[in-house]
Amino acid sequence: MKNYSVMNKFQFRVKRSSARSYCLVCVGDNCTWHFKSTNINDPASFKVRKFNSLHTCSLMDNTYIQCKPTATVVGSMVIPKYVDPKTIYTPKDIQTDILSQHNVNLTYMQAWRTKEKALEFLRGHPADSYNRLPSYLYILEKTYLVSVVKLQMTDDDCFLYAFISLSTSIKGWEYCRPVVVVDGTFLKSAYRGIMLTTSTMDATCSILPLAYTVVDSENDASWK
Repeated sequence: MKNYSVMNKFQFRVKRSSARSYCLVCVGDNCTWHFKSTNINDPASFKVRKFNSLHTCSLMDNTYIQCKPTATVVGSMVIPKYVDPKTIYTPKDIQTDILSQHNVNLTYMQAWRTKEKALEFLRGHPADSYNRLPSYLYILEKTYLVSVVKLQMTDDDCFLYAFISLSTSIKGWEYCRPVVVVDGTFLKSAYRGIMLTTSTMDATCSILPLAYTVVDSENDASWK
């Protein structure tokens, strides 16, 4: 219903909300628009009983003028655009598509927040991912014995550095050419940082990853 209200440029208020019923009315004075639904056996399932889509309030009323699309609502609409991590879909693209498809104008900041919400829906909040790192690295170390796994935290238990070299890579190095290729890439999450990687080439000329680490910046100390 939030999605519907944004696309139709009006606002509603909740008249009744309970485990058994959910009723909405337009915020316009004496407007006939209303929506009523009731629960059907399953607590998460509701059936629409009544829906009057006609508004008797003025289209130029403040009800419409003040209506602003929320990042949460529009973000849920553009989620399919971000399912493939390789897809480049910028806030400017969001502005263009929402305007052409739904005739709704978004500011650049609204479009940027929309993108952030869509990514959060798909992948969760970056802070949650960092909170899972200790348990993930612990399982990794127990699963791949003889691996080298290091996690360094700050004094207030925030993430600082991480280093991983799996046992399979360590054992495979014995059969590889004595050449190591190093590279780095920027992390584009909210917390930035740099991922450094090292790899080599095995006897079949295939690339074998040796280790990777996440640091705050690329410098000689980080590579060491």
